[in-house]
Amino acid sequence: MKHIWYMVLIGLMLFSAGGAGISAQAAEENGKGERSAVVVGYYAGWSAGKGYTPWDVPANRLTHLNYAFGGIDKEQGTLVMTNPDTDRKNFEQLRAVKKENPGLRTLISVGGWDESTYFSVVASTEAKRETFAQSCLDFILAHGFDGIDLDWEYPVSGGPAGIINSPQDRENFTLLLAAIRNKLDAQGRIDGKKYDLTIAGAANSNYLQKIEGRKVAALVDHIFVMAYDMHGMWDTYSDLGAPLYQPSGYSPQYKNSVADGIRAYLSAGIPAEKLVLGIPFYGYLYEGVSGEGQGLYSPFRSARSIAYDEVVGSYITKAGMNQAFHAEAAVPYLYGNGLFVSYDDARSVRAKAFYAGSQGLAGVGIWELSHNRTGELARHAYEGLLEGRGGKMP
Repeated sequence: MKHIWYMVLIGLMLFSAGGAGISAQAAEENGKGERSAVVVGYYAGWSAGKGYTPWDVPANRLTHLNYAFGGIDKEQGTLVMTNPDTDRKNFEQLRAVKKENPGLRTLISVGGWDESTYFSVVASTEAKRETFAQSCLDFILAHGFDGIDLDWEYPVSGGPAGIINSPQDRENFTLLLAAIRNKLDAQGRIDGKKYDLTIAGAANSNYLQKIEGRKVAALVDHIFVMAYDMHGMWDTYSDLGAPLYQPSGYSPQYKNSVADGIRAYLSAGIPAEKLVLGIPFYGYLYEGVSGEGQGLYSPFRSARSIAYDEVVGSYITKAGMNQAFHAEAAVPYLYGNGLFVSYDDARSVRAKAFYAGSQGLAGVGIWELSHNRTGELARHAYEGLLEGRGGKMP
């Protein structure tokens, strides 16, 4: 029964968008006090060095553009740029992009896998929280952002080598968010505008045990659920990186899915309207897989992440490669030549976005925009979301 909606989606996929963007629609709805659909896109600052600048983002398909990543100064405990020369140039372009897309909101995202080392430190005392919160406000006012996105990977435990963790992170994370929220709201009363506070979180119950979910949800505008990296190069066997649903057949390793992750948040008492479903515009390429089972659940020699554009440009049309779609998981994959590629395409992105809309979530999000430079997948994300919500196409 859970896949009945998918049959409806097949027909809806034939319907194409008009010209006005979702950011313009969001601006109109916000002006009326209505709840608009949220479409968040992460722009990675390092993309500019690869020829993908803020001018290239599909801004009219987004409501929020998160700039990744700001860092934390070890000595001062303040928000800082991680690559000042590049960041300043990008920030200037972002401000110009906003002028052409009045409904677009820009946020500085702090942390990520590489820049979360000192979150535990700045959250540990009232004085340090005050210092960091003030630096967040100063930063967004100086550079023209509309808010802050905290991507702490991860409180309490987990994250890359060298990260500082503490059992007190669970409560301190809430206190840190409260300190930032207070600063943003106070400035908002002065300026007569709204400043956003959001976070990104892992799509599993283990992460939710490390934060005070309901308290956090009450403080933030939305939570970007990182519904990807459910399998990858760290596993023993090749697998689907972000299946919408769990396949029912045998797997030699653990199972999870996008829907499982969302259910974990809802079961923790976090309102659906606070959740943004994160969708990957990348996948994983496994090398040295066996020919059995089309390469799925196979031991592999090596693996790496792979952008959607590389999948399309280098593998889909490559001799010996075969395209397949896992009906239960609702995601595509490629196999052949000793390779297995798990990724998302227009069909699966639209299906996930439709799911988000049908479940009453705030919206969908993208990691990250440069992985599909044409903006094709972003279009399917925002169209699928509006279809799932029963809204009209813009």
